[in-house]
Amino acid sequence: MSIRRKLRTRAFALAATGALVVQAGIVASAVPASGSPEDTTAASDNQITLTAWDGYRELRAGKTSNLRPGAKGGLVLRGQGDTVEYTDPFGDGTPVTYETGRWTSPVVETGYPIDESVSSWNADTPTGTWVEIEFRGRKADGTWTKWFVMSRWASGAEFAPADGSVGDIHRTSVNGQTDADAYLFTDTYVAKSGREPNAFQTRATLYRPEGTRVSPRLDSVSTMTNEYLPDSHYTGTTDFTLGREVALDVPQFSQNIHRGEYPEFGGGGQVWCSPTSSTMVLYYYGREVPAEELEGIEAPNGDPQVDYAAMRTWDYTYEGAGNWPFNAAYASTFGLKSFVTRLRSLAEAEKFIEAGIPLIVSISFEEEEMPEAGYGTNGHLVTLVGFTADGDPIINDPNKASNEAVRSVYTRENFERVWQTSTDGITYVYHPKDVALPRNLPGVTPNW
Repeated sequence: MSIRRKLRTRAFALAATGALVVQAGIVASAVPASGSPEDTTAASDNQITLTAWDGYRELRAGKTSNLRPGAKGGLVLRGQGDTVEYTDPFGDGTPVTYETGRWTSPVVETGYPIDESVSSWNADTPTGTWVEIEFRGRKADGTWTKWFVMSRWASGAEFAPADGSVGDIHRTSVNGQTDADAYLFTDTYVAKSGREPNAFQTRATLYRPEGTRVSPRLDSVSTMTNEYLPDSHYTGTTDFTLGREVALDVPQFSQNIHRGEYPEFGGGGQVWCSPTSSTMVLYYYGREVPAEELEGIEAPNGDPQVDYAAMRTWDYTYEGAGNWPFNAAYASTFGLKSFVTRLRSLAEAEKFIEAGIPLIVSISFEEEEMPEAGYGTNGHLVTLVGFTADGDPIINDPNKASNEAVRSVYTRENFERVWQTSTDGITYVYHPKDVALPRNLPGVTPNW
């Protein structure tokens, strides 16, 4: 299956399913550092890079307009700045004038042609404020693509405040951006053949209603890039490195107990695998939705926090809760660091489990490819919570009939193959600030 076939599959799956630290002030390079060959846990030397700017000290490596350091870190609006008019396509049709400020990353040289890119962000957006994330690439001839809108994001859902003030926009991806250079599949930039960039920039624009003092806060921006990854990049099952059973105590939530709830959000839990998985990881870290936020949510079988997560990750353009960066951004509103990347293998994933960090991974497969699951899917998110003593992945799979049935063990060979060949290892990583990520592996591009 080619990467473009995968992305077409990705587009259908969205409807069905629910770092390299940049050196301050200079052009960042994403080429791999030399290192000891002793650690060979990556399945291959695939070119996958995560470039991240986290907090004000790293964000200041970029260029800013009308932004300043925030009292709680990150960047906030300084003054009025430029104003723009935006009409929420899912609102009442009334245009709203917003004050803006903008952050633009340094130019990042990847050292390889970029076939695909996904951007993530952590931001705080008080009612009425929002952020827009964009990406552009510089091609081999030195010309730039246009800026592609990767997201228009607001964490809230107060669309019509009782006091008559400006409400939240409906968070959304933006269709219709495909051109001669690239396709934009909801949350993923895919270069057209012969037009692959070898450098990129990411930018974020902050918006607040004109005349108000409240400001959104941009805490971090991450961009994952990768080269073309044909199925042949998967070289087989990796060796188990932990040598013992490790199982994180991640709560078990079933998406299927929510079937039929809130038909305006995809018909219910059957398409809520992504927010259900996000909720499992949030609750593992003790980041629970406040009780007052859950008042009025109707979940007859319990776990209204799953319904809440589906509503707060909903992308109103493609009508689904499976937008990868939207889920990461939702997790960040609970004080977690979060980003979307690709991992090369289960051996890489073991590093996170050993550090106490569960992972949410994107997969698709035919039932015969992984019969132990008992189903097939054209797009699904599950939570990797550990490994057996034999190295088989322990999975919290939300596609089960009850919470009790969510904990599953899948065959290492089958699971690693379908994960790597269906989505090239797409992974959500969420962790508290005081839980450090494992060290990147030597000899390959840093993908976290």
